[in-house]
Amino acid sequence: MVNKPKLQIKEIGKVVSVSPPLIKILGFPSLKMGEVVSIGKKQAVIFKITREFTSALAYQDFAYALNLESQENENVKVGEKVERTGELLKVPVGEEFLGRVIDPLGRDIETGKKLELKEKREIEKLPPQIMERGLVREALETGVKLIDALFPIGRGQRELILGDRKTGKTSLVIDTVLNQKDIISIYCSIGQKKSELLQIDNVLREFGAKEKVVVIAAFSSDSPVLQYLAPFSAMTLAEYFREKREDVLVIFDDLTKHARVWRQICLLLEIPPGREAYPGDIFYLHARLLERAGKVSEEKGGGSITALPICETKEGDITEYIPTNLISITDGQIYLETDLFQKGQIPAINIGLSVSRIGAFAQNKYLREVTGGLKLLLSQHKELKKLVQLETELSKNYQRVFKRGEILLEIFKQEKHQLVDTIKQSIIYFAILNGFFDDLELEKVKETETKFYKFLDKYHKEIQFNL
Repeated sequence: MVNKPKLQIKEIGKVVSVSPPLIKILGFPSLKMGEVVSIGKKQAVIFKITREFTSALAYQDFAYALNLESQENENVKVGEKVERTGELLKVPVGEEFLGRVIDPLGRDIETGKKLELKEKREIEKLPPQIMERGLVREALETGVKLIDALFPIGRGQRELILGDRKTGKTSLVIDTVLNQKDIISIYCSIGQKKSELLQIDNVLREFGAKEKVVVIAAFSSDSPVLQYLAPFSAMTLAEYFREKREDVLVIFDDLTKHARVWRQICLLLEIPPGREAYPGDIFYLHARLLERAGKVSEEKGGGSITALPICETKEGDITEYIPTNLISITDGQIYLETDLFQKGQIPAINIGLSVSRIGAFAQNKYLREVTGGLKLLLSQHKELKKLVQLETELSKNYQRVFKRGEILLEIFKQEKHQLVDTIKQSIIYFAILNGFFDDLELEKVKETETKFYKFLDKYHKEIQFNL
């Protein structure tokens, strides 16, 4: 008996119009959203499926795909055959990416080669369920005194960094990366210039942090699709490391540009615009991304993903559409203010508008003991400053409190890349609260602080070790 070959049914479509990077396709009745299709040797992702009324007086199924390669758009021609792959978009994951600068599809930007890795994962995934999550009880130390003391971040937390242009947002998160010893960091650059990323890469090399960092970059000159995919690719890689029981830090720089790219794509797809011309699902876009961060339970491995998304404001307005969306999604925000930056306060963090909602539970216990005193001192200093501005004479006790507040604010000033561990922070805050710096002139505070740290390193290493 002759074995007849099995009958294979294959769906074939064709390109009916091309408006780079948008490709309109006809002929796929069972296509899925987010599926990858092949057009010759090129690939595109389905972003919209419609049933349209045509001139033939019938409804026809059309799909709208976006080409993954902006430089190959001109090679897609009307009438070209389109084939289904049956798979959603996947990206390679693996430890081989550590120390590299890659694009969202896993290609090494520095060498131009695509790494052949064994494992690939879908770029979209459901976040961990409630019962799969663990409590945030371990600190992620940034080395930035003001943050570690007043707005501590826990491993598994989502803390928004927002502020106007040129207020030090990127410098702040890069300092956080430099301070990590046992944490894998993923820096996701969205829509930045190549020169800006080169500066960041040089800093990582200079401080010896490159080998523990993966940089995923979609430049401003890249396809809108690559820029859209960049944060999802970064989160997919972070989930891979979390499943290996690692603690991961992911930085999205920045989600304002990401929102604009999604707006651009949706306008191309003729999706009805809403507020500020953003599509109606703009909140869901970032919510489904950031909800994938967090700490998982010990049964799931006990790893964590800490997310530090960056958001750019205009003229200090945090009530704009995208900033308010991100504030409501995250577990707190650190607001950098232009006025403070121009006055020379670095980092230019507005203490009144910044908050960390869950990090206090994970704060270093020695730092936690002095934090209450710091907050009380800052509150008293704020009230006394109003009286001083009115030229009201203060009692000796209030003069002492006011000066301690001034000294503390001076201590909080910190140049970039000059990181301080939490043990030294705890000791110097204890010294301030107990009057050891009371006789010091403000001009001498920074100099004395530097000498104090050197003194601790030279004569009291055992104290720091025991703490």
